[in-house]
Amino acid sequence: MDSASVAHGTGYCPSLPNPNKQQNALARPPHVRRGVLRFAVTLAILTYLDRVCISQTAPFLQEELVLTAGQMGLAFSAFAWAYALFEIPGGWLGDRIGPRKVLMRVVIMWSVFTAATGYVWNLASLVIARFCFGMGEAGCFPNLTKAFMIWLPHHERTRAQAILWLSARWGGAFTPLLVIWVMSWFSWRNTFALFGSIGVIWAFVFYRSFRDQNPPHIVAAPPTGPLHVPWRKLLSSRTVWLLWVQYFCLTYGWFFYVTWLPTYLKETRGLELDQYAFMLWLGNVLRELLTLETW
Repeated sequence: MDSASVAHGTGYCPSLPNPNKQQNALARPPHVRRGVLRFAVTLAILTYLDRVCISQTAPFLQEELVLTAGQMGLAFSAFAWAYALFEIPGGWLGDRIGPRKVLMRVVIMWSVFTAATGYVWNLASLVIARFCFGMGEAGCFPNLTKAFMIWLPHHERTRAQAILWLSARWGGAFTPLLVIWVMSWFSWRNTFALFGSIGVIWAFVFYRSFRDQNPPHIVAAPPTGPLHVPWRKLLSSRTVWLLWVQYFCLTYGWFFYVTWLPTYLKETRGLELDQYAFMLWLGNVLRELLTLETW
């Protein structure tokens, strides 16, 4: 069939995209888009697994390294400052080279320094390890959002973000239970090494599976060219300021939970980590499920 007949609408060219097929692809997400969401969910859980780990090990770490509460607070703050300082640069780097390369690098980086936390020997090494750990984790969520922009159509991104943050919060909630159970088998130092190795495995699988460029028939291509950030409009928006205040208040209490809560319960309330009723129940359940006699 010649090009003239196609140009005048009298023929059909099979190389042109079929609008009906594109519409069906958007209406029913393909397997690859669900795979992107699975990668995001597992990584969100992993970020809080590695982040909350130190809160459960802090009493043991503080005792072995002979650290004061103020010095331990400095280690906690090192992560928070690094995370705050490098989150925007991490997102910028994802715009420049793509989320695939950035996520692979930052996940390996924070996993290495998660494991390195288990090998610290004084305050300085602990602060450096936690600062570098925060640098790595800062690039996670901006680049997961970038991956959603590439692979998900507009009407799916809000739901994907909700699932992502739900997974992150539940990961933070259940990590203390998991850490306590792992520490019943390993030392606090080896616990960090174990959790760090999980991230390296994730980065390897993700880098082999994920691509920054999506086939054009799956979703519309994301906007090309540099993105203009309307900083003046953002900073003058009352809604944006209210969101910042809301998130600050939320994080204020949450940060205590992921840092000082176990130490507070031990030193102020006299509760050891394995003395919580729910912890005892969970430990018995896991022991029954994983002992050789049950297989």
